[in-house]
Amino acid sequence: MEPKIGVILGGTRGIGLALSAALARCWGAAGQVYLTARTAADGARVTAKLAAQGVAVDHVPFDLADPGSPARLAVLLKARHGGVDVVVQNGAYMPRAGVPAAQDAPPMIASNSHGTLRVLRAFLPVLRSGGRMVVVASSLGVLGKLPEHLRARFDTGAGDPDAINAVMDAYVAAVEAGVADHEGWPAWVNIPSKVGQVAVTRAFARWARASGALPEGALINIANPGVTLTDATRDFMGSAFKPEDAQTPEEAAHALLDLATLPIGATAPYAELVEKGRIIPFGD
Repeated sequence: MEPKIGVILGGTRGIGLALSAALARCWGAAGQVYLTARTAADGARVTAKLAAQGVAVDHVPFDLADPGSPARLAVLLKARHGGVDVVVQNGAYMPRAGVPAAQDAPPMIASNSHGTLRVLRAFLPVLRSGGRMVVVASSLGVLGKLPEHLRARFDTGAGDPDAINAVMDAYVAAVEAGVADHEGWPAWVNIPSKVGQVAVTRAFARWARASGALPEGALINIANPGVTLTDATRDFMGSAFKPEDAQTPEEAAHALLDLATLPIGATAPYAELVEKGRIIPFGD
């Protein structure tokens, strides 16, 4: 039997690192897990640390902000292994405390919405039958976080992820023009960013299944890991998040592992935002 192949995008710290280790332990000798790093030095440092703990994980280069990076990585893993079984898109551009939305919105939408769609498009053709694709997002990414008049713009049922990204580009333009508040967009850029990321993944997943492009038995879902204390969230503890609700990356990784390794034959959930086995309705 050929080994299972998994890749965790954004795997050098926090939840991604914990999930890389958890998946490697889950599969053992039956699989090969890769984590991605922006630099070879970072990848080598992290995988050496895991090796010292008895966990065998390899590293490959990836940068979500680089438009060509997802396709290059998919080609690399296809050449090495013929395909992949698990892809977790955990990479993201995170908001910065005290930074105006006009500065954070362009790179966040470019990475989290457009970057996520590039990952999905690059890896769907190399996903094996029964494969699992998971995008790590947030429970902030639901339509209930937006005013009602904006919600109709996110029609994921049409299966058109490019239309979703057009909405996100219009949001960025509104932020840069200083009219986003007037249009009703939330002040904190993380909310529109996560709504866009969840919506583009739902739209892509629905297209993949309807078009016949989805490999047999494969599933595409979005994960809400819950409030987790990481480098990315530390500055928001006590404001956006309650410190007492925060879990460790290792705790968050357990539920993500379950979603990424749903048993063969499972047909659901599909195109859903899932938190610890529970579907969070998107609202469309």
